[in-house]
Amino acid sequence: MKHIIEEWEEKVTGSALWNFYFRDLNVGVLDIETTGLNPSSNKFILGCLFDVKEGRLHQVLAERRDEEGAALGNFLELTEKMDAVVTYNGRHFDIPFMETRRKKLLKEEYPQGDAGGCMPYNLDMYQVLNSYSQLRRILPDLKQKTVENYMGLWETRADEISGRESVELYNHYEKTGSREAEEKILLHNNDDVRQLTRLTEAVTKSDFHRAMNSLGFPVKEGGHLLEAAKAGPVGDTFHVSGRQLRNPFNYIGFRLGSAPAEIRFQQDEFMIEVPLLKHRGLGIVDLEQLEIGEQGDLERYPLCREGFLVVREGMELKYREINDLAITLIKVFFDKEA
Repeated sequence: MKHIIEEWEEKVTGSALWNFYFRDLNVGVLDIETTGLNPSSNKFILGCLFDVKEGRLHQVLAERRDEEGAALGNFLELTEKMDAVVTYNGRHFDIPFMETRRKKLLKEEYPQGDAGGCMPYNLDMYQVLNSYSQLRRILPDLKQKTVENYMGLWETRADEISGRESVELYNHYEKTGSREAEEKILLHNNDDVRQLTRLTEAVTKSDFHRAMNSLGFPVKEGGHLLEAAKAGPVGDTFHVSGRQLRNPFNYIGFRLGSAPAEIRFQQDEFMIEVPLLKHRGLGIVDLEQLEIGEQGDLERYPLCREGFLVVREGMELKYREINDLAITLIKVFFDKEA
């Protein structure tokens, strides 16, 4: 197994959209290489993680298939230190592939139980662009390289091989130890991560607040990391729920500030519900009753007046306001109750 570390000063996009959700998080950009698409029968052979905060590119390579366990364990240890990782189709491939391989390897090593860790929040740029941008309509496909070309990044890619060619090269490398094959495999994986880091600028081409409301977004407070998977008006309540990703705990409460509420943190899940007022087609949350105070800056929104925030206008959901309120409610809970 090889663990290669390279210093790199590149940053993810500094757009206001990005900073709204990720400014205070330790972000990594991730891509893996495997011997095939089926995690039940194929193996993890290489992973690259760019730790944005430290400015370091990590690559972990299994020089032979029988080194998969050591390589995957090393790479997962790096990954799980992140608060969030950026992937391209990672929700459907990279992350579930690694989790499936981890469970299989741990079951072989620890038949009495699974000692696996917990993955960080995953921002899948493919899902953002596929469902919440116009790029699908104007590009022939949404392969990463196609989107790179659209964003003017063709000159910053050095590798010229495909994922399928990378697998063929790995088979040759495993048999011969060819230095040339190894360099091409590493370059392909390295370039995918470098380009994906630059591709985070594409969030500005999307309806990003709506995407985050649908796909979920991370919230970090103290040593706790949560993923708000659902947020918005539900009946007569404003509802936030999702997963506890780091340091889960149990709590049940029925008040937030001076407002009635239902708050449940159980095992790896959480839920917060507060009253939603309805008036002339508007869905409104009373911020003063929740005693949000200086925790949030919700007064900056045009439809926030005299301590009341509009989160729905007729049938239109105000996704930015909804997501911001959800983040604020979670932070207020930790500040007042946890």
